[in-house]
Amino acid sequence: MKKSFILFSILSIAAVLVSCNNDENYGIIDPNKGQTVEIDKSQLQTEVYFQGQKLFSADETAPTAEARVARIKVINPAGGLAWPKHTDDGWESARFSIRADGTIPDFYDKNSAYYYGRPAGKSGVTSRNIGKVSSIYNYPHYNDRDLDYYKVDKKTGNNIGLFRYIYDEEGKKTQPVILEAPSVVEILADEVEDLTAQIESAKAAGKTNKTAEKNLANVNALLAKGADYLDSHVLWYVVKEVAGQYRWHVNGVIREQETPKYEIDPIPDNVEVDVHQQDHKDWYEIKTSIHVRTDCESVKVILPLKEEDILEKDDFAIRVYDFYYQEYTVKHKITHDADGISIEITDIPASMIQQLRTDYGDGITIEVHSYCTKDVWEELKESRVQTGKPCEVCGQVSSALRPGEEKKIYVEKDE
Repeated sequence: MKKSFILFSILSIAAVLVSCNNDENYGIIDPNKGQTVEIDKSQLQTEVYFQGQKLFSADETAPTAEARVARIKVINPAGGLAWPKHTDDGWESARFSIRADGTIPDFYDKNSAYYYGRPAGKSGVTSRNIGKVSSIYNYPHYNDRDLDYYKVDKKTGNNIGLFRYIYDEEGKKTQPVILEAPSVVEILADEVEDLTAQIESAKAAGKTNKTAEKNLANVNALLAKGADYLDSHVLWYVVKEVAGQYRWHVNGVIREQETPKYEIDPIPDNVEVDVHQQDHKDWYEIKTSIHVRTDCESVKVILPLKEEDILEKDDFAIRVYDFYYQEYTVKHKITHDADGISIEITDIPASMIQQLRTDYGDGITIEVHSYCTKDVWEELKESRVQTGKPCEVCGQVSSALRPGEEKKIYVEKDE
């Protein structure tokens, strides 16, 4: 199965900063206790993401495409199996494993479990359990705060970190990013060889390995169902990139029912804006998501907060980002002033949107994380949006501090 995806590379980012204040600490109203508490203001800074990629301001070092690739190593484990990495082609190798107990764990479940496809003594990887996943897909869960894929825990010496991932108990959302999956029969055949070797080793020592014998019986029972059954009943519930020797992992289970196929919903021809006040223990945050799927030229979202309620590390007045994609330049401008926070996305090429709709199945997504000193719901619910060209616009304003309370975002139109 082959699919093509659009590769977004940050080639150049320019930012203009206007600073007003350098205070490091700031008093906010505690979301839980209703009292003023001091927080470290230096940790709260506006963040802007374009297609899941963080845009960097002028005082930060933006990793170039070359720098990202340079950090990726080709590893030759003890068994001599090369681990191919093809980041320039938009895919990377992944290790596929099948959970033996047939259950789908909670994503944060840290309990150990037995997986088929992780043979002992072979670094967990053989030629039979390797597949391909997309390395350029716009993963819905993305952590780029630590781009060092080989960060080491100083206490244990182990590689640590979780970067991009998709987790879906129905096994649908993982399908678009799995470009090639190994046959379940091949994964289980590897397991048969490994378990048989364990059993024979125990016999040679005059012992029995009942655990390996039990696991072998279970694997043979699965193999008896046949390749067609196994490949149609495997559900790959997570695709994740971790800071380990083999970065991409795909975990699945064999179920009694067939796994449903992923179907792409019709692409809406609109601009969608979602303004959401998040619930955190020690600070207030607003996440503004802008989805552009039509020719609109530009989008402007206004969050009408009081200027004194805006919380920012360097108290900028205007910050401008230029994002270069192919021959296009998409501009992002964030403004903090007496009118609140305004987010402007301009120079959005209609041809780029059409290309993304054709090749990727969607338009562009911009996310902006802003911070404030208190609950600003009364002001926030009056947020509004305007576009450069008339088009269909939808969206809502909501707050995690008020579950169920939601308001349709106001759309400004030219008279």
